[in-house]
Amino acid sequence: MSSRIDAACHLMLELAIDPLMLEVDADTARMVAMMDDTALRRRSRGPYTPDNLPPEATETIDYVMLRLYHNPERPAFTVEGGGPWPSLLVRFAHSRVVVRYVVPEAAPPVYVRAPGEMDLSGALRMALEKLADSLRAVADRLGAEPPLTVSLSYPDDPDYEANLARFPEDLRHAVAPVIPTLDIDRSGFSARQRAVHDEALRASTFKGGFEKLGRTGFTMNVGGAHVRDSGG
Repeated sequence: MSSRIDAACHLMLELAIDPLMLEVDADTARMVAMMDDTALRRRSRGPYTPDNLPPEATETIDYVMLRLYHNPERPAFTVEGGGPWPSLLVRFAHSRVVVRYVVPEAAPPVYVRAPGEMDLSGALRMALEKLADSLRAVADRLGAEPPLTVSLSYPDDPDYEANLARFPEDLRHAVAPVIPTLDIDRSGFSARQRAVHDEALRASTFKGGFEKLGRTGFTMNVGGAHVRDSGG
């Protein structure tokens, strides 16, 4: 599981992905990302054919290959033009990561960063790295990583107005109104695995950064992102 998280983090950095959606399990990491601005300079509508591919998708292929210049893994590309808007599916078979690039009109109904707003991907990668490290710590203690799933959400920041007040007025447009949050499911953990995992997470964050939720859950702040198990 930690290797899937590591692979997702690496490709987020290498491809400069600010994910709209992210789901990770032991088998695959799946992301949805917006096509780069350079790919959106030429817009199109179908119908598409193998001889008439959407330029948004072909430009994104060029962008991905350029960003992967030093990466020996060559992804497989599938141009998806069957719907009202084109998209591009990028599969990394060895890393077991799948990225779906979409145009703005086809973005899922989730938070989309506004132009000039703070990039949250760095905080998100830091949280993912802490989570992967904690799973490895459990394996070191107990011999194997426990089963886990991860999904990304962007809940509203309850302290948004207070955060705005701390910034000069000309910088307030950059403050994001949401908190990138990794929701994890530890329902397959044993009590022992959960206890060791909690211990590893506490050790990885600043004092007071880890708080219990309910009987078995927790919430943890990592550099502006949250890791959360709603517990039971």
